Amino acid sequence: MQTKDGNSGLARQITIDGVLFYHMPINVAIKYADKITSGFFVPLSETKRVRIHPEDDDIKTKMEGYKEKGLESILLAEADYYEFVKKIKHGLIGHFLNDHDDPRQLDMEQMLALVKRVTIYIGLAPTNVELAEEVVRSVFSKIKTVSIITEPLREFQRNNQNEFLKSLMVCYTSIGLIDAINWTSPGIKEKIAHVCLFSDLTLSAEDYTEMLLADNDHTKFSKKILNHPIDAANLVGRTRNAVSNEAITAIRQHHELPDGTGYPKKIKGLTINNLSAVQIVARMFINSLVETNFAYDDRQAFIRDLLRNFNYPNFAGPCRALYQIMGLEPEEFESDY
Repeated sequence: MQTKDGNSGLARQITIDGVLFYHMPINVAIKYADKITSGFFVPLSETKRVRIHPEDDDIKTKMEGYKEKGLESILLAEADYYEFVKKIKHGLIGHFLNDHDDPRQLDMEQMLALVKRVTIYIGLAPTNVELAEEVVRSVFSKIKTVSIITEPLREFQRNNQNEFLKSLMVCYTSIGLIDAINWTSPGIKEKIAHVCLFSDLTLSAEDYTEMLLADNDHTKFSKKILNHPIDAANLVGRTRNAVSNEAITAIRQHHELPDGTGYPKKIKGLTINNLSAVQIVARMFINSLVETNFAYDDRQAFIRDLLRNFNYPNFAGPCRALYQIMGLEPEEFESDY
């Protein structure tokens, strides 16, 4: 039996009876258990393994039991591993288009049509969606001649389609929040669009796979991933005023969290600017929806969790505004702000 490391250091490989298998972190396997459709091995020791069959077993319950006993990963055959990762990464496309087996490359018009359908489905008013689409179209039109942005944006859109769709969803939600809190600074909606659409331009498909396998454990991220907010801000900062300093700062801060557990600088609270706070709230809300296959009825619970965890004045306003833009009745919640 031969073992060798995978490219990311997270997707370790092992050969069993001439077949290549990949280690899949058990936290990720449990989280997306509904997307596992093939049999897999549970490695009990270096030489002992148990075969699990989805058609015969409640695999999520079984994996949770093995996790309690200290198991860290399951083994998926190479083809099954890549199929599992593809299903997770194409969650938006698979959920709202009936082409799970062969997700097609969408052009920009198809993407905007899909995002319109998704954002209306999750609760954004059609008028908010139309406003957001107008802002996004304006941004894309204005940067057509800014090659520093358009070239990496085109590559990002082509290679990370699902993540680009998520960034559009975050953008539409953020614009809705800006409107709800009556933030009327000149150009503020275009600024938040810049933050949402340009923050991850330096990331590759391999980087997203690495983050997926790390299950949001920053200690397992590569230096490139940890530094990508700074790298993206530096890239966009070379555009000679096409993007405002306020938006560039927000790009640099887009993975920070108010309790100081974000990255790359671990700044907290009021140190995070207001534009960043809006984008972070929108992104965390959209992530909760995507990761639960759009659990529509859990939206209030997602907002409640955000209010509990983001109990800072620059975050509380956008969190509460989620109730308004989602058409939900605000809940009573103790907060300092």
